Amino acid sequence: MFKFNTETFIAYPVHTSAFVADFAVLMFMPLVRPPVILSIILLSGLVYLAMFFGVKLHVGDDKAAADAGAAAPLTNP
Repeated sequence: MFKFNTETFIAYPVHTSAFVADFAVLMFMPLVRPPVILSIILLSGLVYLAMFFGVKLHVGDDKAAADAGAAAPLTNP
């Protein structure tokens, strides 16, 4: 489950600005027709940043259960 937390984006300003700039460049890239290698590099950067923020914004099952007020799972002694 993902929870949109703006503090994560504020905590990583360089990553956030690279993500926004990369996304914007890729949106308007078909107007210019750049070299294929540049498109591949920008796309791989966008995938990396998406995975980075996905990991940072991921709410684990234990934390989600604790936030919902559920009891902690029982473990065998």
